[in-house]
Amino acid sequence: MTEKIKFIHSSDFHLDEPIKGLQQLPQPLLETLADAPYLAAESVFDKAIQEKVSFILLSGGLCNLERLSARAVAFLINQFQRLDQNDILVYWCGAKQDAADQWPGAVQLPSNVIQFHARSVEYEDFKKDGKSLARIIGAGSNSKPAASDLLGGVVDGVFNIVLANADSGISAFDSDSIAYWALGGRPIALTEELENSVIVYPGTPQSREFHSGTPSGFKLVELHETRMTNVRTIRSDRVQWCSQVTEIPIQSSLDDTKSQFGELALQLADEHPEQTVLCRWQFVESGGKSGSSGFGIEWRESLLDWLRTEFSASGNGLWSISLEEKSVTDLPSRWYEEETLLGEYLRAIGRYQSDHELRLNLQNYLEDDVPQWETAGLAMVNEQQRVEILSKASLLGVDCLGGHDGSAV
Repeated sequence: MTEKIKFIHSSDFHLDEPIKGLQQLPQPLLETLADAPYLAAESVFDKAIQEKVSFILLSGGLCNLERLSARAVAFLINQFQRLDQNDILVYWCGAKQDAADQWPGAVQLPSNVIQFHARSVEYEDFKKDGKSLARIIGAGSNSKPAASDLLGGVVDGVFNIVLANADSGISAFDSDSIAYWALGGRPIALTEELENSVIVYPGTPQSREFHSGTPSGFKLVELHETRMTNVRTIRSDRVQWCSQVTEIPIQSSLDDTKSQFGELALQLADEHPEQTVLCRWQFVESGGKSGSSGFGIEWRESLLDWLRTEFSASGNGLWSISLEEKSVTDLPSRWYEEETLLGEYLRAIGRYQSDHELRLNLQNYLEDDVPQWETAGLAMVNEQQRVEILSKASLLGVDCLGGHDGSAV
């Protein structure tokens, strides 16, 4: 077996899939947000050329071939040609949306691109100077491979690598015959080191929605004859999601708070000079009880508008997605007991907070003229989202139905 082999593993480009989670699109950043998936994906190919890797493994989800744009086609062809000019092979095992049999016949792929068919498990040997160094075992998106199908492709004396997307129904397992599982189909990266094998989902090079600020990227991999595997994460996201929580002294004026948030925004921009930052701001009041200050809806809207105007004037910079008071669960019990509109409202919210069997019916808040099949998923919330929605609803009730001093009116 050769001493080592170096390659890049990436997946889930999802070209032309837009950035999500923005209540409104910031005009100064429209072009940046549209280009971000392409710039992030381009960095995969840039790194391959820079590192002079042997090949690239693409485990699906690059694009949706059923509604493929001319821009996505041109981009992929151009990047594959760049690799061809640098003698770098591409092994591409698609998901269902970018399976080999869906690629448009009128567009010829460069000769360095090797696609695996959707309905079978196939084997390709990577050779250098006539010597086999690695075997790529590709499981197509409709192959539903059994362990025997994969192990049947294993050969001695080379690095055996399984390449597949989650759409294939593949189940990875530890094997002293398989050095690396190059999988795709997850937006968030996942690496699992077993006794003999390493299972890797590289995640998307550019996240489209907030995932607790998890960085996006791809993998630079070195396999060694000693069975040591070195997997490095290379960050590639051009749009960085973040969440910032800060304390606001209860006596702060709006100008004081602008100064405080402005310093934090400048710090974020300095930390990410080549990225656009999409930030969710949260604040907690210090020096008093939550809800007892004047930090109500109008105050928050004014501060949010200022942040957006001040820090998003250029293509890069910082866009403030939202500004909210950090969710709390310790509203004064007397508010729930009051015979007021606020008390009645909080008691209704409290029933949903205490009884998880009560279903949140959000369907009624969706547009009537949009087909239900398009909006059904929007009305479904997980447990964490349920907690956040109810907590925010409680605070909204305090803002709208309570006095400025925190008492009901």
